[in-house]
Amino acid sequence: MENNTDIQLQLFQRIRDQLAGHVSLVDEVAEILEISNDSAYRRIRGEKPISLHEVQKLAKTFHLSVDDLTGTRTDTVTFMTSFLDGQRYSFADWLKNLLQFTLDAHRNEATEVIFILNELNIFHIIQFPEVCAFKLFFWQKSNLDFPDFREACFSANQPAEEILKLSKEIADHFVKIKTIEFTTKECLNSYLKQVLYYSEAGYFNSKDDALKVCESLLELVNHQQKQAELGYKYPFGSSPGGIEGNFRLYHNDIILADNTIIVKSGESGVTFLTTNAINLMQTHNRAFYEYNYRWGMNLLSKSVPISGTAEKERNRFFLILREQISRVADKI
Repeated sequence: MENNTDIQLQLFQRIRDQLAGHVSLVDEVAEILEISNDSAYRRIRGEKPISLHEVQKLAKTFHLSVDDLTGTRTDTVTFMTSFLDGQRYSFADWLKNLLQFTLDAHRNEATEVIFILNELNIFHIIQFPEVCAFKLFFWQKSNLDFPDFREACFSANQPAEEILKLSKEIADHFVKIKTIEFTTKECLNSYLKQVLYYSEAGYFNSKDDALKVCESLLELVNHQQKQAELGYKYPFGSSPGGIEGNFRLYHNDIILADNTIIVKSGESGVTFLTTNAINLMQTHNRAFYEYNYRWGMNLLSKSVPISGTAEKERNRFFLILREQISRVADKI
């Protein structure tokens, strides 16, 4: 069992791991706790015990679980989440949280994000208005059953101005973050099934609306291939240019059973899982993060790179995705 001083030192180490290199831990702690820098120093060094109220303020600010810090249970993981309901927590609020995530990751140069997904990456989806608009519509109508959408049909108009603005800001920061992304030949399956189902059920305003979604999805696939070829991400619609090597894309023939996002930042990390296909759950639990990080690295060793110099594998993979889109468009 760790003593109180060990837990206090661990708390400040977790906070330090989250801060960008140019940000002063002392200044941050002093500002949050509304104390002098000297008092903050003494707490950080363990010379002065930190109060329960101060622990609560720091844990809330930096999304830390006190249970994780004590380390008293190895079979319990505490998650934080907010559930979309269309009123108290809307899609705009959800995107604001994504924006904060990308801002935090971008500020810390040591951050690396690993996406282990069985479907399209939302950070790529939001760069394509029709693809994004359809996904948001589907979630609200069919997945979350929002009352305002029960009788609605989809029109391939661009999302609301606020959604477009937030999406652009997120993309501008996301492309600068170092990422490793796993994908499969089945990554479009759920999206294309949703498009085809809506087409057959009469939930599109017109056939043209459905075809516009397919055309936009094809643009996403082409952009993804170009980024994989270059080895870096850049916003769709802009000239290629980015941070060399910050986009590593891997193909794995094994069907990935769930969506997991692992954020490595220094010696610490955060793990994100999805529930209800859209709601994000996050935990700073160190054991859970380390377990999932090892799983990700094991998956990496069994996957085929399709970014960089892997031209043959890349072309073959993206050709399959384009053919999948064409088949659905032909049925429509």
